[in-house]
Formats: sequence, structure tokens, C-alpha cells
Amino acid sequence: MYEEKDAVTQEKWMRVLKGAAGVASGLLLWAAFPPQAQAESAWLALAPLFLVIRHSTPKGAFGWAWLSGLVFWVLTLSWFPAIIKNEGPWPLVILGQVALSAWCAVFLAVYAYASARVWRWAGTASGWRRVTAVVVLDPLMWAGTEVARGWLFSGFAWNFLGVSQVANLPLIQVASVTGVYGVSALLVLANGAVAGMLERSAAPFIARLTRQPCGTPSFAARLLRSAESLLPFALVIGCWAWGVGRVNGWKRAEGQAAVWRVALVQPNSPCIFTLNSDTVRSQLDLLVNQTRLAGAARPDVVVWPETAVLGSVPDQPQTMKMIRDGAAAAGAPLLTGTLETEPAAVTASAPEGLLFYNAAWLFSASGETLGRYRKRHLVPFGEYIPLDKTFPFLQRLAPTGVSCTPGNGPGILKVTRRAGEVLTLGPMICFEDTVPSLSREAVRAGARLLVLMTNDAWFNGSIEPLQHLNQSVFRAVENGVPLVRAANSGVSCAVDAVGRVKRLESNGAVSDFSGFLVTQVAVPGEPLASPYTRWGDWLLGFPGLAAVLATAVCGLAMDRRGRR
Repeated sequence: MYEEKDAVTQEKWMRVLKGAAGVASGLLLWAAFPPQAQAESAWLALAPLFLVIRHSTPKGAFGWAWLSGLVFWVLTLSWFPAIIKNEGPWPLVILGQVALSAWCAVFLAVYAYASARVWRWAGTASGWRRVTAVVVLDPLMWAGTEVARGWLFSGFAWNFLGVSQVANLPLIQVASVTGVYGVSALLVLANGAVAGMLERSAAPFIARLTRQPCGTPSFAARLLRSAESLLPFALVIGCWAWGVGRVNGWKRAEGQAAVWRVALVQPNSPCIFTLNSDTVRSQLDLLVNQTRLAGAARPDVVVWPETAVLGSVPDQPQTMKMIRDGAAAAGAPLLTGTLETEPAAVTASAPEGLLFYNAAWLFSASGETLGRYRKRHLVPFGEYIPLDKTFPFLQRLAPTGVSCTPGNGPGILKVTRRAGEVLTLGPMICFEDTVPSLSREAVRAGARLLVLMTNDAWFNGSIEPLQHLNQSVFRAVENGVPLVRAANSGVSCAVDAVGRVKRLESNGAVSDFSGFLVTQVAVPGEPLASPYTRWGDWLLGFPGLAAVLATAVCGLAMDRRGRR
């Protein structure tokens, strides 16, 4: 009877410890990203959760990891309530934050389920199976779940684990081979090694607590233990050293690249919910005046942010005039975000006889239209309501008042300067810089400068603009080309081909102010060597996704057979 009570008590304490470990991992992960930005935290944040995974059933691991993920995501998405301050409906905002957090936590839970299956196979004793689990399977499956999160149901490719290391230039060069997922995999490697060391250190204590023998391991077992710890760190150090060479190589080659002078204008227009006619007029005047000041530096191209023009093109003469005035003030080609309308047959899905696009239009200094790009990756519940083309009444619920249609193709644009040199631009709009495939397609189509136009005014006063910037940096590194960002409220900046950032700042702030940045951007004739541009996620992400799916599906099948 007493033994049964002891077992029940021990089980309760074990649940408390596992829950605490899961919460601890969630908190440590949160600390690795802005606003804390303690990147070092990411190197051990997962170790408590990994110990739980290794000593839980697959279903138990799923639950504890979901709790850990929920803690992380609710905290890291702390910028959601900023929409409330900008007149967003608070019940929907809070519901959106919690629902999105719960959804993203599912991917960590799926990883934990698959990993627990792997550790049932690997066992607790030292051996080659454990080395395989730490060095190969766990990092691979983590990469696979990140790919799935960034793709499934339009995806939410935000704050992948590797993004926490954005300031570690040598390490993030791995992204040029594997994408950001490779940096995440290196962190999982290190966390797996740390978890193993903690596990071995606690083994004698656990043996005494459970009154089980703790024998002396053989030489072969000690060798494998060493490999389980040392191999991950050797791989991390090797990748870091390789990254140092890549960064130094770009520094040497940078002087041979063509230099283009780019002007980025940040008007800091208020959120769409708070606009009125007076505000619109004053903001447009500010935009043109800032552009005129930037034009004094004789830029080769000027970039305005997403929806900088609060009208539509090409059928509103007043809007077209304002854009041409801006181009004339700059004395240079102007790339601006705008709403584009296109006539269409009147149907239930297009009751006004129009299609709407979130677009980027390029104008010459004399006002001639040079090209356009239509945003391809639309934000659900922002630019459209899911299924609103099938059920048109849903279009009335769109926050912007219109239901946008996605564009097709990367829409490469070209700017030519007096010497006859041509700069090929790969435009992206809003959160498209979080989607690696879009920038890859643009570079493969010939883009040598990626250009992001975004409007983060929805999240004024929050950490979202800085988190958003960190996603952009990886698109430059992955493809070996520079990237510039023109943001309505921040962060406007230039990122070079290896991830170094030059930001527009005002008294130490990088957002929530108006201004402009004229900067020289070194644009190589050919991108730096970047296998990721060519192969994409076939090198790591898709194999990892296949591994986690195979492990999870096989595990579920085994569970069903076991219940029969």
C-alpha cells in the first residue's frame, strides 16, 4: 500500500518537473529573440525539453512540448495587442494571438512526438543509436517541422530557431547552403549535446534515488558518449569557421561590385484604422517632401513603402499625379507600394467588376511606368478572408475593405542609370520576406537586389518591426545578394550579401518616426555562391519533413496495432 502511494507521489512530482522543464524551455527560447535578444540562450534553451522528450511516452512528449511552445509563442507574439492601440477590435486581436500561438505550438509538439519515438529506438544507454539521434535525426526533424510551419495553410514563417542568431554573421552563412533551417539544426545539435551531458551528470543521483546499480561504462561506451557530446560542437565550430571565410571573402570582393545609391523613405503614416482625410493629405505631403530631400543626394532609385500611396492605380489620375510628382522630386526612378485595380467581369467573387492587387509599381524620373509586381503571398484575415472568393459575403469582413487577388511570378523590375548599367530588382511586399521560396525565385529569375516594401504601422510601438527585420536578413544570406527595406514606420535599412545591416535610426530608435536613408549598396554581378538558391529545401528541409512524417506515421500505426 505504501509502495503504491510512493509510486503515485513520484508520478505527480515527475509531472510537475516535466511541466516546469517545458515552461523553462519556452521562457529560454523567448529570451533568445527580441526584445531580450539574448541569442546565447538559444544554445541551451531546448535542453530541458529534450530531457523530457527522452524520458516520456510519445504522447506525453507531445503534450509537454505543446505547453512549451504555447509559452514561447504567446510571449514572442507580444506585439499582437499593439493592433488594439491602433483601433483594432480587441476580442479578435486577443483571439488571434492565442489561436496562432496554439497552432504554432503544435509543430513543436509534432517534433517532440517524432523525437520521442526516435529515443525509444535509441535507448538510454550509450551507443551509436544515441549518436545518430543527436547528430542526425533530431536536427533533421526539427528542420522538417519548421518547413511545415512556414508552408501549411499559407504558413507562418516567423522566428524560426535559427533567426535568433541573426547577429552571429559567421554562423548564419550556413543559410546559404541549407536555408535558415540549417542554422536551426546547428542549435538543435548543441542543445542535444547539452541534454546528453546533463543526463549523464544526473545518472548517479538517479541511480541512488531509484536504488538501481550504476556500473562503470566500457571504453567503447565512453567513446560513444564523447562522440555524442563532441561531434555536435565540432560541427558547429566547423560551420562557424567556414562562415568566417565566406564573410571575409565578401569583404574582399565587395570593392569590385557595382555600387548603387538607394534612397529609402519612411513616412511613418498611421495605421489604416486611424486615417482621415486631413491625415492622408499631411502624410502625402510629408512623403513627397522627404523624397525631395533624398533627391538632393542624387540616388539611382528611390523606394517608398507598402501602400505608401493611399489611392489606386492606374485609373485614379490624382494618385498617378502624386506618384509622378514624387519621382520628379527625387529626380530618379521611384518604386512605390500601391493598391492596383484591374477591370474584370462582374461575378459573385468580383461584384464591383474589379480585381484588387497589393502591388509595387516602378516609375521613371519623368513619370513613365516601367513595370509592376503584384504580391503573391497574401496575409489571411488581413488582405483577404479565406474562402472569400467562394463565399463572396466574406469579402465584407476584410480589414482593408477589399479582398486582394494574388499575383503570379516574381515580377523582376529593371532600373537603368546614365552609364547604361542595369540593376535588376526583386520586389517583395509586407511579410513576403518571411517566405524563403519567394526571394529564391526572384534571384533565380535574375534579381540582384531584393527590395522589400512593408507597412508595420499596424504594430506601432511594439517589437514587431525589429523581429520582422531579422527575418529579412536571412533572405539576403540565403541567396548571396543584398536586400533593402523601405518600411512605413520602420525598420528601413540595407542588408548586404552576408547579412550586415545598415539601419535608418533616430536618437537610437529604429521605428515609429519619419525620415529617409540614402545609402550605397554593393550589388555583385553574380550572387555569392549559394547552393540554397538552386536547391532550396531539398538539401535539408524536405528530407527533414519526410523523416518526421515517417516517424510519426509509423509510430501511430504501431500504437494502433498495440491496442488491438
